[in-house]
Amino acid sequence: MADKKYDKYFLSYDGAEPKANDLVSLSSLPPFPEIASPQTYFRGASALPGATATIGWQVFTAPVCWETVPHAHKYDEFLIFLGAQLPDLCKSYDAEIDLWMGKELEKHTLTSATVVYIPKGVLHCPLNFRVIRKPVLFHALYLGPTLDAERVKNFDEANFDWGGPVNLRTFPLPKK
Repeated sequence: MADKKYDKYFLSYDGAEPKANDLVSLSSLPPFPEIASPQTYFRGASALPGATATIGWQVFTAPVCWETVPHAHKYDEFLIFLGAQLPDLCKSYDAEIDLWMGKELEKHTLTSATVVYIPKGVLHCPLNFRVIRKPVLFHALYLGPTLDAERVKNFDEANFDWGGPVNLRTFPLPKK
């Protein structure tokens, strides 16, 4: 079958087994066991050249601190927190998630389905999925071609006031 003119704009699930750190396929292994496997992620330009956004879909099933170090991005980002039970993704939300924003690290606790807009350059995180009573469907929509982050240097996780239980996990940071 010949390639079609617009095939380059489609990324479809190919049935392959999910792999860790897969930046091209839709299905990949999550970095932590508190996230249902597999997760689904569209990694922007690394998966579809020319794309100007990335989005992930993860289902959190247990408490975990997803991002431990405050950081900022070159482009706007949206964090979307929903319940993971159909048919009502808003009413099925039953969790307590803490997100810190701004250079002063202002704490916000999400107790209902929420969309958070993070303008480019605004410091945000840690992001602590502190209490999970029902699975949470989490989306991170980043409006840049590839994910970038300028992280706060020497952030002291050990002495940070988490305000409750925390299951710290850290991502392996990409080599520069």
